[in-house]
Amino acid sequence: MEVDDERRTLIRIVRQRLEALGRAGVDRIPLPSATAIPQPGPIPRASAASPPIPAVVRPPTTAPTRLTSPSPPPPAPAPPKVAPVVAPIPARVERAATSPAVAASLFGEPELAAAVPEADRGPQLAVLAAEVAGCARCPLLAEARTQTVFGEGSATARLMFVGEAPGADEDRTGRPFVGRAGVLLTDMITKGMGLARDEVYIANVLKSRPPENRTPLADEIAHCLPYLERQVEIIRPQFLCLLGKTAASALLETALPLGRLRGKWHRYRGIPAIVTYHPAALLRNPAWKKEAWEDLQVLMQAMGLKAPERKKP
Repeated sequence: MEVDDERRTLIRIVRQRLEALGRAGVDRIPLPSATAIPQPGPIPRASAASPPIPAVVRPPTTAPTRLTSPSPPPPAPAPPKVAPVVAPIPARVERAATSPAVAASLFGEPELAAAVPEADRGPQLAVLAAEVAGCARCPLLAEARTQTVFGEGSATARLMFVGEAPGADEDRTGRPFVGRAGVLLTDMITKGMGLARDEVYIANVLKSRPPENRTPLADEIAHCLPYLERQVEIIRPQFLCLLGKTAASALLETALPLGRLRGKWHRYRGIPAIVTYHPAALLRNPAWKKEAWEDLQVLMQAMGLKAPERKKP
């Protein structure tokens, strides 16, 4: 009974609407878009003398459903929370106990070029060192230096240390980290990490000593950085240890202070990198040695290294 009442109500509403349109002079109702539905014929005009236009209602073939007011659409589901993208330490680290999360670049850090065969790494480094020795991109540095300081260590090292620039002792000898800061770095490598100095590779961002050991200028870093990048490409270390803000800022392309960069993993062209204090800064502020040792322990854990046992006195 309720279905019949609703159908009659619907017929009455449609009839009244059609009559109103006819009185307004509307004789055709356009479809919103071209479809396969045939166009309706013209609606006869209604006049005062003519009877109302009957509405033809075909009996439904199935029982009609109850007319209800449309329900509001369900609210759009909230977007799923996406966890920050992290990059694991490369699987080729055989002795790594854990895989620390590595901060990934927002725009995607480009990976290194194809690996250089191990037998070719030493010769390619020698060719690059000769090119660096004749570099005069920074005229002031080229004129003031005694010699360039390219880098030294194993051409197949798992770990590469990167510092800022050569000092007076390095400029005199042509070797990186041989002054007081170099002695401390050697102790960090041998006594702290249990590695030999010649097992790792040591280099600087700048290959020439800045006057009075001042901080390298932006254009000097820009001129010298391609040499360092090529060293990394040839050696292909599994880990990088960036010593000080200059090295971290140059390779990670960041202006964050050292305190914000320490204590977490970063990535340079697919290589996990840890940031810690420069040995020269540790000589000026011995209290920072504790934090530097904590950084080294994070690095050692990822590399699968254990600190050597200290001999009892």
